[in-house]
Amino acid sequence: MAPGVNGNCWTAALIMAIGLRIHRAHCTDPPEYFLLQQKSECYYTNGTQQVRYVKRIIWGQQEICYYDSDLGFSVARTELGRPFAEHWNSLELLSYLWASVEKFCSYTYRRFKNITVDRRVKPRVKISTLTAEPSHRPSSLVCSATGFYPSKIETKWFKNGQEETAGIVSRQLLQNGDWTFQSHVMLETKPRWGDVYTCQVEHISLQTPISIQWATQSDSAKTKMFTGIVGFILGLSLMVLGLLIYQKNKRGTSLSSRVHHPNRELLGPQVTQLEPVLWR
Repeated sequence: MAPGVNGNCWTAALIMAIGLRIHRAHCTDPPEYFLLQQKSECYYTNGTQQVRYVKRIIWGQQEICYYDSDLGFSVARTELGRPFAEHWNSLELLSYLWASVEKFCSYTYRRFKNITVDRRVKPRVKISTLTAEPSHRPSSLVCSATGFYPSKIETKWFKNGQEETAGIVSRQLLQNGDWTFQSHVMLETKPRWGDVYTCQVEHISLQTPISIQWATQSDSAKTKMFTGIVGFILGLSLMVLGLLIYQKNKRGTSLSSRVHHPNRELLGPQVTQLEPVLWR
């Protein structure tokens, strides 16, 4: 019989033994449900050059026993985990655990490498501002990179070409729950007219870093820009209106021409009959 099958049968017997041990120790009825968890973990260094396999037994919410391939044997963390450790340290089970490094960890790495280790998703980058209430002027700039994978990312702030490090007050890395991440880096600053801020993001999915600029504008510049946008929209509206009026007038002219000559198209080409002329 395979070691794994023996282990499963022995685990069931251990569950019953642990339940009876708790009952005898506390002289109370055993709980209605027993929660016994077994977790297998693989840790990789430089691909599969160095692989570590860890197997844990958890009773309730407490780890009671674990096996570590770097140690080469099992260790009991509590008295309840001692039977597990003794069983795993038997020659039959120990050889099975030693082989798990290759059969479980290395195989899993090769099987899912394309969709895990080699997976690349490019980030989307934008800059947003946080304004102070009294002055309504930007007091902080936030560079946000969203929807990227893997999680390692580097974000830098530049002011007029010089890297800013002292003004960075927070860095956040959050999981989206769909195998992608988002990062937010806040720069606390007091922008002046003419200052140009640049957010630069480096990620393994990018051949070259992404750089986005944000520049301060004076009130007069904002007014001119707003006036230009309004003027452009108004001019475009007038042009469309003029085109519609022209098309309408053109249709009216064509229709009136048909009304003045209603039978022209129905009569078709007319032939004039010539009377004979007698010469004397």
